[in-house]
Amino acid sequence: MKIRKVDLKNIAGFKIGNAEKIDKGTGCTVVICEDGAIAGVDVRGGAPATRETDLLRSENTVDKVNAVVLSGGSAFGLEASSGVMRELADRGLGFESGFGKVPIVCGASLFDLAIGDPKAFPDIEMGKEAVNNAYEGKFEHGNRGAGTGASVGKFKGIGRAMKTGLGTFACADEHIEVGAVVAVNAMGDIYNGAGNIVAGLRTEEGDQIYGSIKSLKPLVYSLQADDNMHIDNTISSFKYEDKARNKDEIAIAIRNAFKNKNEANVPTSEELPQAETPAEESIPEDIIVQEEVAVQDENTVRVDDASQLADFYSSQDMMVTGRYPKFTEIVEEKFQAKADAEPEHKTEPEPTAEPIVEAIPEPEPEPVVEAAPQHEPEPEPVVETAPEPEPVVETVPEPEPYVEEDEDDQGYDVIFNTTIGCLITNAKLSKSQANKLASILHDAYARAIKPVHSTMDGDTIFVLTTATQEVNFDAFAALATDVMQYAIIDAATSAKSAYGLPAACDIIK
Repeated sequence: MKIRKVDLKNIAGFKIGNAEKIDKGTGCTVVICEDGAIAGVDVRGGAPATRETDLLRSENTVDKVNAVVLSGGSAFGLEASSGVMRELADRGLGFESGFGKVPIVCGASLFDLAIGDPKAFPDIEMGKEAVNNAYEGKFEHGNRGAGTGASVGKFKGIGRAMKTGLGTFACADEHIEVGAVVAVNAMGDIYNGAGNIVAGLRTEEGDQIYGSIKSLKPLVYSLQADDNMHIDNTISSFKYEDKARNKDEIAIAIRNAFKNKNEANVPTSEELPQAETPAEESIPEDIIVQEEVAVQDENTVRVDDASQLADFYSSQDMMVTGRYPKFTEIVEEKFQAKADAEPEHKTEPEPTAEPIVEAIPEPEPEPVVEAAPQHEPEPEPVVETAPEPEPVVETVPEPEPYVEEDEDDQGYDVIFNTTIGCLITNAKLSKSQANKLASILHDAYARAIKPVHSTMDGDTIFVLTTATQEVNFDAFAALATDVMQYAIIDAATSAKSAYGLPAACDIIK
């Protein structure tokens, strides 16, 4: 037995056709089996757009389908399946219902609205055109069909993505035939068989491939983006000197500074939201006070050292990537020193300026020096004012607002994506085996697309078989997985630059 590469259009029992609007950046691909094909499907990822996939569950009645439609246009593109259905009905194909034939057409759509015209999508007429082209043998890979508006590497937005398209691969020997067609429109990058990126997230300059994984790894413990954030430069240049009544305001000030990292102006006190934290949770004034800073009133916290401010923020809000991990201990020590030195303002209706003066780190004031080791103040104030960890944690701003404010840097502008494919073969499979094979074929996605199956992907794989050739299922599944992997790689290498996005052929020499 010698397996050779063959043309996908030559696999017996199937017809494949495309239709597209190149100027609009969208299209569709149809795979037709006139006599009906045993079918299976497996849908993964968090954002699918599919049609009639429940029909293919192993326990459901219908076990054969007449066509699978892969299309662009997001959920709008599912309309192309109706066109395919109508055209096949006109040709006398479908499930005999007793009142006429009903073609069984399944489909899945990918998101290409960010390419070309966002209001254009595959419709009924395009679906009909794809069927007619399939019967006339008109089929091409690359920037055609469902791959017309496909792209990859979009974690940083469409501006740093690359063009991909519709990929195909098929092989056969004297008995078995197997092929795959796949429209690759992933958030992640495409890797070849040697493990090298051939298409994906580009550098800011756009002339090289940077890689999505390199951008994602620094975010495992933090919502901060990686090298493009320039956090260190922001901290070193940031100088904030204003009234802050509690640690919420300090955290908000730092957060706003991070948000405006590329702007010359730093948010003023008027721009800061006024926190509503109770007075007893106010931050002791001496925690971040620098030497030789004049204290104007009892509620003033002077901050001239940006690194100290960032320390406090990172220890409380966990939004900085661990650059100052020991500051929590400093905060606790200073809280304790303050608690031992004097009662909270809330227990003293008539506060004086003495506690503030004593809190300044100067050698003269005795209360500051003796308070920590000797614990001379009355036990009642010490017990009442000793800070507990819960209030400190509760007063930290929640991370959700921060994500909303910094969407552009967090990858949350990632548009929806989906890699949709169909494997066709003559291998003898039951409906349940076809579903199992569709599940196994996602291994090909995992080999060639990294990361894959994200919450912004709706990855879907169909399996269609004429079921004429006995096979060893596990051995055939291994072969089919390779075929799907090569089809994905072909989607990257056969694409041409378009819509302002470069393709692999222009970046990889």
